[in-house]
Amino acid sequence: MRGNIADPRYHEFRVLLSTCLIGLPLMLLFPIPLYFLDKPIAGYFINNALVIITLLCARYFGHYRIPMTTTALVTYFLIYDWIRDSGLIFSSNVSLLHMYLLCAIWADKKYGWWAIFSNLAVFGFIYHQTLYTHPVKSDAMYALIMNAMITIFFGGFLAYLQMDQERDRIKIKSLQDKKITMLDEAVKQRTEQLNAMREAMATDFHDETGNMLSAITRQASLLKQKYSEGDEARPIVDSIIKNSRKLYSASKDFLWQLHHDSDDPQELCQYLTAYGQQYYNQFDIAFSSVSANCPPVQFAPTAALNIIYIFKEAMTNVVKHAAAQEVVFNMYGEEKQITYQLRDNGHWKVADTSQPHYGLGNMERRCKKNGFTLSVSSTQEGTCITVTIPIQITKEK
Repeated sequence: MRGNIADPRYHEFRVLLSTCLIGLPLMLLFPIPLYFLDKPIAGYFINNALVIITLLCARYFGHYRIPMTTTALVTYFLIYDWIRDSGLIFSSNVSLLHMYLLCAIWADKKYGWWAIFSNLAVFGFIYHQTLYTHPVKSDAMYALIMNAMITIFFGGFLAYLQMDQERDRIKIKSLQDKKITMLDEAVKQRTEQLNAMREAMATDFHDETGNMLSAITRQASLLKQKYSEGDEARPIVDSIIKNSRKLYSASKDFLWQLHHDSDDPQELCQYLTAYGQQYYNQFDIAFSSVSANCPPVQFAPTAALNIIYIFKEAMTNVVKHAAAQEVVFNMYGEEKQITYQLRDNGHWKVADTSQPHYGLGNMERRCKKNGFTLSVSSTQEGTCITVTIPIQITKEK
């Protein structure tokens, strides 16, 4: 309940526990002067023990009414015992009943005000007992009336303040809930507008740029047929065709990332799986994918595209350097992170330290820039490339 302030019992438990935790050390102050005045102090320790039992019941069983009611009744008996031995209605210990009233209303906003009536009943009983021991009945009546008036005024005033605060709290919470609902609706509408805009951009880009790249490729292919094998212009045409196809392939990643489903880690896994199957089929390398359930979250806007680039580079490196026969792509989600993993069974070539390695460097830079964690581990069984995305840089759906 500590992490769920929306729970209907949260405020009630919070007030009770804070009252008990504040009251425990304060109650331990009373026995100190009473000990030196040779007055009984056992009742204070009994009361503290009952408060601790109430806390334990709330902590381990989620209920506190029975132990708290028991504590209230026992407290009345303890206070009466002190009052009886020190002058009954004329005792200075009668002030403890007013203190008890304050604690009851403070600790229990729902039923604490009933202590007003129980206090009046106890005052009536004490007055009745005083009549048998005190000869001047008018003084006892005056003490009774004054204590009863203090209880009614003091208790009524506190109860009204508590109820008024509770009404204000409920009203504020209602306004907050209404505001949150309005903001949720506004965010939902805005998200729908952005998704529609992203899909429209993807469609327009595909229709214009994609078709133009395809036309360039077709025209370059026709031009290539007009040149013989040894013609100097043929390599240039081949380069145009290659770059056009490469740009078209890169644009497909960009278009997919614009689609709102690309924010879903599971959708991203399926996209990379489809790419891996198509890519490794060219090299006769077995490829498979395993994905486990992940938390219902969405990636940050640029995260998906960077993950695509990272693993496309990793898949390419497997073909260039590993001589692998089998590659497995994994995705699994944990409480605080989502992990993508590419594992192969190849034996990587020893890196030439005299030459720069842009592929791995780019992967590291992308991970660092986006807050990912990159891990590369090699064994005799193969190499594993792992990218971990913390949950804090994603958002709940």
